[in-house]
Amino acid sequence: MRLATLLLALALPATAQEAEIFIPGRTTLAPAPQQQQPQNALARCLANPDATTCAGATLAPDGVVTESTASDVQFETLVLDLNAGTVTSTPTPPAQPTNYTTQPTTGTTALPSVAITIEFDFDSDRIRADQSGKLSTIVAALSDPALAGTSYAVIGHTDAKGSAGYNCDLSLRRAASVTRALDAAYVTLPLYPVGFGEHVLKDVYNPNAPANRRVTFMRLPDQPGAVLQTTAAVCRY
Repeated sequence: MRLATLLLALALPATAQEAEIFIPGRTTLAPAPQQQQPQNALARCLANPDATTCAGATLAPDGVVTESTASDVQFETLVLDLNAGTVTSTPTPPAQPTNYTTQPTTGTTALPSVAITIEFDFDSDRIRADQSGKLSTIVAALSDPALAGTSYAVIGHTDAKGSAGYNCDLSLRRAASVTRALDAAYVTLPLYPVGFGEHVLKDVYNPNAPANRRVTFMRLPDQPGAVLQTTAAVCRY
């Protein structure tokens, strides 16, 4: 009987003999692959924006935060009303960790974002020449392999000078300028330019303050349709 069983086993196809056998207490499972971590501070901030990860982020080419560059990168939360097509900003982080895999398509959602100071000439959508170092730092961060698979809305903002309609157009053109510059530098992540005009002020007590002229990078959920529709609707009102 044992001989017959042995012969039968030898006659089985090779594929049938290659199945793994799990023996409780004796089999060691391979560890789950670790998610790759971003290599520089700005990449970490863009990948998972919060007050902690963004605290050491800077646009300085040498990566050193100084008094003059400390305000170049700041964390903020954008609260989107997906039904009304409106957005507000708050420095308070979302109540729950952001789940980029599953996002609502109705109601409200809070998405962490990164406000970055990129300067333009007055009434112009052309990025100033002295901002090239900042752009190089952003290119390096967005090119970090750990950010592969992410996508971002590149949101332009203005101060409250001028009409709301003009500011909406100017902010979109500025966001498009930044997006084109990053694309030209071979950033391969999907980037979506959006204009908020003066609708989401950073300094609400001084609407004309330069701090309101900024570009926001907001990481998008894996299914970004509802969020992008809302960001596009902000300047329709």
